[in-house]
Amino acid sequence: MAEITTAEYAARHGVSRRRVQAAAAAGTLSARRVGAQWLVDDATPHRGRPGRPLSRRSVRAVECRLSGSPDWANGLSRSERGRIQERIAELRADPMPWQRIVNWTRTEYREPSGYQLAAADLEDLRADGRLVRAGVSDPRSGISDAGFLEAHVAEDDLAAVQREYLLVATDTRPNVLLHISAERPSDPLPLGTLIIELAHHDGARERAAARSLLDSAL
Repeated sequence: MAEITTAEYAARHGVSRRRVQAAAAAGTLSARRVGAQWLVDDATPHRGRPGRPLSRRSVRAVECRLSGSPDWANGLSRSERGRIQERIAELRADPMPWQRIVNWTRTEYREPSGYQLAAADLEDLRADGRLVRAGVSDPRSGISDAGFLEAHVAEDDLAAVQREYLLVATDTRPNVLLHISAERPSDPLPLGTLIIELAHHDGARERAAARSLLDSAL
């Protein structure tokens, strides 16, 4: 059999690399571990229902609508506004809305980068003003993990943060996830951004948090 990396399998099937790694670890995907990485049988079918990704314009509109932004429809035609409202209605009716969000945003969503950081330095990094808490580290998620940090950092600040905190890039059990943005986002993050980030996590707690925040947004 031909084997490919989890990153290659994820790119071919339009899913996140972390989702592929989790499936390999759980034994639901034909794969074997070699050192610190998984190799996947490229003949293994992806059994998800990827659906059709939305355009960048539509993703932004849905994200702004979920954030409660009053100008979410600015620049949209009447038909585009109608389609966004239809998608919001689909989220309300879907028993697994996080999967629909992942399907819609999988082209535009940029996976966070994983790092290892000395546990003693986590609180200092968490308090660094160049970072904005994201995903599971945002208090609105209701998920508390003192040994883990998920945050946004501006592209221009990334190198300095890596150097000052001796961050070591890793795909294996990172304790820091950094979403790299063109510029530092608002603090707190827009609610729609947070919901999308939680939806792209694989854990039941994160999906439940995404669902709860969606309920409050809708």
